[in-house]
Amino acid sequence: MTVNNHIQTEPEHRRRNRHAAELKTIVQVKESEHESWKEVTKVLTVSRNGAGFCLTRPCAVGRLVTLVMPLDPELRAYDKTEEVYPVLSIVQHCNASTIDGETVYHVGVGFVGKKLPESYKADPTQNYRISGMKKDGLWEITEAESQFKNRRQPRYWISIPVMVSQLQRGQSSGAKEETVTKNICAGGVSVASSLETNIGDKVKFACKELNFYSMAIVRNCKRTKGGTTLHLEFIENEFPIDRVIAIQMAEEASA
Repeated sequence: MTVNNHIQTEPEHRRRNRHAAELKTIVQVKESEHESWKEVTKVLTVSRNGAGFCLTRPCAVGRLVTLVMPLDPELRAYDKTEEVYPVLSIVQHCNASTIDGETVYHVGVGFVGKKLPESYKADPTQNYRISGMKKDGLWEITEAESQFKNRRQPRYWISIPVMVSQLQRGQSSGAKEETVTKNICAGGVSVASSLETNIGDKVKFACKELNFYSMAIVRNCKRTKGGTTLHLEFIENEFPIDRVIAIQMAEEASA
């Protein structure tokens, strides 16, 4: 089962969420001025401004790491004719999962660019935070005063086909639509939507591929020229995010 490639709608989202079936990267991490480690791993998801992958060791959120990979030229901000693409990246999340009895760490990074900050040269354990986006699609960063605290429920930028149904009086289903997730955490999800809903409304949420069904509350509606994004909070069940990660890893292993 593929969780990334079923939906053909939302062209802007698809442009920024590419499947990386054969892509591998070297992840280089500096623990101090004289201590570092690296690991070769398969890339689970990749776009022009970030990537997701799994490691056997954790990375601190907010730290900078370097990725070196043969990325498609259309996803590069520079070095488009070079064999490999080295890109400094900021760790956005690092969460432990158990796959086949072994602990692995699902890591998501945002691409920062090629130039090392002077503060990183002085102290590779310096923490950073995202402060904006540059014109080339890479992230602007600035030094953080303290270590980043992980969200209680980290979000994953994963695209999965789902069904959202409005509720009428008596809790019966009204209008419904097939759509795609923009990001997911155990307790909620963001989806593209054309339904006429308001903050506080209840909807039915269904993901047939993962056999997940739950009532949800609309916590926010963001309307832009590109469409509407609904932010839903599940009120009955938690989304099986570990199964999504396990499926991705299994597919990459068999690719």
